[in-house]
Amino acid sequence: MKSRFARARSEEGAALVLVMILVTVIALGLAALLTRSDTGLRTTVGLRDQAAATYNADGALQASINNLRNSTYNDAAGQKCFGASNTLPLNGFYGADSAAVTCSADPKKVLIQCPSLSQCNRPGNAILTLGKVSGEDGLNIRQNTGSTFRVRGNVFSNSNINVVNGTLNTNASTWARTSCTGAIQSTPAPSCNYGSTPNALGDDPGYSPSATDPPVHRNVPSCTTANSVVTFLPGTYDDVVGLNDMMKGNSSCKNSTWWFKPGVYYFDFRNTGVNANPLLPNPGSEGNTWTVNDGYLVAGTPVNSAGAVIGSPPVPASIPGSCDNPIKNASAVGVQFIFGADSRFAIKSGQAEICGTYRVDKAPVAIYGLTTGADAPVAWTGNNNSLKLSSVTSAGDFTNATTANLATGGDVPVASWNSKKKSDSTILKVSGFAPTTPIPAGSVLKSAEVKILHRHTDITDVDSFDVSLTTAGGPALTGSTSGQLGSGVLKVDTIPLDTARTGALAKAVNAGTYSGSTIDLKTNLVNSPKDDTEYIDSIQLELTFVPPAFRASSGCVTSTPYAGGGQDGANCSLVTAVNNAGNQFYVQGTTYAPKAALDITLNNAAEQVFRFGVISRSLWVRETGSFSYGGVVIEVPDDSPGFVFSMYLSVYICPKSPTCTPTGTPALRSKVALVDSDPTTPHAGARQVTILSWSRPG
Repeated sequence: MKSRFARARSEEGAALVLVMILVTVIALGLAALLTRSDTGLRTTVGLRDQAAATYNADGALQASINNLRNSTYNDAAGQKCFGASNTLPLNGFYGADSAAVTCSADPKKVLIQCPSLSQCNRPGNAILTLGKVSGEDGLNIRQNTGSTFRVRGNVFSNSNINVVNGTLNTNASTWARTSCTGAIQSTPAPSCNYGSTPNALGDDPGYSPSATDPPVHRNVPSCTTANSVVTFLPGTYDDVVGLNDMMKGNSSCKNSTWWFKPGVYYFDFRNTGVNANPLLPNPGSEGNTWTVNDGYLVAGTPVNSAGAVIGSPPVPASIPGSCDNPIKNASAVGVQFIFGADSRFAIKSGQAEICGTYRVDKAPVAIYGLTTGADAPVAWTGNNNSLKLSSVTSAGDFTNATTANLATGGDVPVASWNSKKKSDSTILKVSGFAPTTPIPAGSVLKSAEVKILHRHTDITDVDSFDVSLTTAGGPALTGSTSGQLGSGVLKVDTIPLDTARTGALAKAVNAGTYSGSTIDLKTNLVNSPKDDTEYIDSIQLELTFVPPAFRASSGCVTSTPYAGGGQDGANCSLVTAVNNAGNQFYVQGTTYAPKAALDITLNNAAEQVFRFGVISRSLWVRETGSFSYGGVVIEVPDDSPGFVFSMYLSVYICPKSPTCTPTGTPALRSKVALVDSDPTTPHAGARQVTILSWSRPG
């Protein structure tokens, strides 16, 4: 019995151990579960607090942005971001939590690219008219009653604004130094009869052309195939008839795409007018107006429908959207069309899109009407070493006829010839007359003269001369003079050549290929007796020519007052365009023509016609009954690349605190851009604020 009892106690002890082990395991498991539950609970609370802080930071950032949007802060001297301070306190911003936002201007990009209106990469106005001409509207808008002409950006006329029908609407300011007629909607209300109150936005920004001198002269490219791509290279174009013949609906290359590769183009048509080139065909009633009457003009880097750069534009080109736009792409490389003198541009039955080049420090001017410059004729003579006789190829019967003795006057001995009989003659052949510097291609010959310094001894009769001048590439030019009575004094006789200015010499000068001439000089002693002596001290060639030059707008382009009518009459516009079902005209860049009028008729449009603003003497816009585009027609885009006033905002969160001191690591840091239609005078409530970047430090 004892053994059984002992064995039972032994079994009870073992069971107790097992129970204790089981209890321990369960306890450990419960402890682990409770620990995990506590950790999860604390993690949940932490995440909830973090989320709350994140929401608070985002809300505080939005509050600061709204404050800036409704302010006029632009980092002017003495200004603070948030009124009296660079810190915006947000006490009790979210329940028991408070926040604070600090700001600091970006030291590298405060008013970047806009230290002044003349050094800004966008104009201060969507429309700026500079004319102050009696009887001429600064801005004339004609449209259907009840319709609205929409503009994005400031409108400033240095004279009047005449809205004949409908309403002029802009999202920014409107000024007119004299009267306003018709309905105008702007923010703030229009300032009409503004008078002479100083306002930098009304000044000519004085943009400079993209070239200081005319680019290389170009001929109109050849084209014989319809539906092709005709490529133009940057340069100076002076033949308006060649351009018009190519771009007519009945030309051999009709329906083509006229691609003007990126670069500077100078259109200075010399078909008629002052210093016209007689080698060019007369344009007749067309005058110096280049008219796109067919096809698709694409000026700039071509792109496809997705905006990707392509090798060349297609046929037909899709207009608008055919060239790289500086509004959308800060690396866009486009063109600048410069117009000189009375040269003009018209879109009649074709389509055109002109894209400017994005620049960091200036507006992307796509069309430029010159304001300064004039022709500067050049006179070259042997005496000034520009054209010198350099060789005597045949002395004829002359003695001492050397290069040294004939090149310039005053040499000793003088070349001489004694006649052997009555009415004798001889031929002296000389050559050279090469320019020391090349004559620029595109130059226009004004005059060519051979000058002979000479005398002969028979005082009873005159000598005479016949000249034959040959230059490479053409037939000889001839002329003659009756000469002088015999005398002991050397005198000059002048023989004009190529007075029509259409011969080989004029062609060589125009082509920039003139490299010298050969002159056959025949001396005639017609009635002189035997032993009359002719002395020739020098033979010189003088050329006067007009090289290509930037010429300020002139002729009908600057005649005033302009009263509409486009290219007709004594007063004409620099640009005349008609947008309808078959015609499209878009300028993706700034149009700058302060001495000229612009005249646009809108029957149809798919987007803004003038992007990046218009500056002209006078602007006329007509919207016809079929015009249905409801968007902005002329704009200065707020989102143009590079134009921002940038600053940093740092958000600090102080949980469960009635106030917040901005110390330590911010909960949120953001870089924002403020954009104003007028960077010098922001309008509270009308500014655009864009978040450029943000981060959560720590």
